[in-house]
Amino acid sequence: MISVIIPILNEAKILERSLSKLGQQLQRHQLIIVDGGSTDGSLCIAKKFGQILSSSQGRARQMNAGAAVATGDILLFLHADAWLEAGAIKGVEAAITTGYVGGAFKQRIEGGHILYRLIERAANFRAQRLQLFYGDGGIFISKRHFHQIGGFPNVPILEEMEFSRKLQYLGKTTLVEPGIHISSRRWKKNGIVRTTALNWFITALYSLGVSPTRLARLYRHIR
Repeated sequence: MISVIIPILNEAKILERSLSKLGQQLQRHQLIIVDGGSTDGSLCIAKKFGQILSSSQGRARQMNAGAAVATGDILLFLHADAWLEAGAIKGVEAAITTGYVGGAFKQRIEGGHILYRLIERAANFRAQRLQLFYGDGGIFISKRHFHQIGGFPNVPILEEMEFSRKLQYLGKTTLVEPGIHISSRRWKKNGIVRTTALNWFITALYSLGVSPTRLARLYRHIR
């Protein structure tokens, strides 16, 4: 069984659509929605689809809280504004069954702009070749290996980067297809070029050793 864990915070505008699409694939699997203190009606929507858990705010803390109560053999972490293509859940099962310790999905950003296609290619290359997974691409891992890693580090930003690095030492990872569709709302809100440049800039600083705490302050200031 797979436990799907989704951290949320004020996602009422998009949550109904993403959970409805996900529900078509869950069947016998578990859905845990971890709320970090929503005030916009997200909880009312979430209650229609899965188990609700409350946690202190912070994506890493929320995902770890969901993992702590998960009953599945496989953990799948998704963002609230993403949805999976038909067959993606079965793809996760097949990947773990054939010996991969974890991975993510081949991703597609919703929207027709050509820059989205370039961003997708860069993201899929990073995930496939460098084995570095971002949360918006979905991250899956066997529960046994999740606990072996120690879960997500309790940092305010880029928690999945350190998680990915630890995952690499456990064995092979993969990109699953059918894949994941990601909302383009962040790019539309702040501009495609500006949003992408900021993401890459922060990732580069992290690679140079700047702490996630300092990067979180920079992110809030620039954004």
